[in-house]
Amino acid sequence: MIRVIYRDGTEDLVTQKFLDILLFMGEVQMFRRDNDWAVVGVDPLRANSRNNNFIGCDRRVHPQTQLQPPELALN
Repeated sequence: MIRVIYRDGTEDLVTQKFLDILLFMGEVQMFRRDNDWAVVGVDPLRANSRNNNFIGCDRRVHPQTQLQPPELALN
C-alpha cells in the first residue's frame, strides 16, 4: 500500500492501481516513495517519463476500462 495526501490534506493508503487513477484525476498532492515524498507537479512521475513512441496495438488496454479525462467524464 502507498501513503498518499490528497489535495484537501487528508491522508490515505491506496494500491498502486488506485494511485494511478488518482494521479490521472488530479486528486493527489503527494505520495510516499521508498525514501521520500513525491510532490505532484514538482517531482518527475513515471507516467510523464514513459516513451510514447510505441506503434502498434496495446493489448493491455480494454476499451471498457478506458478512463475519460475529468472534464469529459461529467457529461
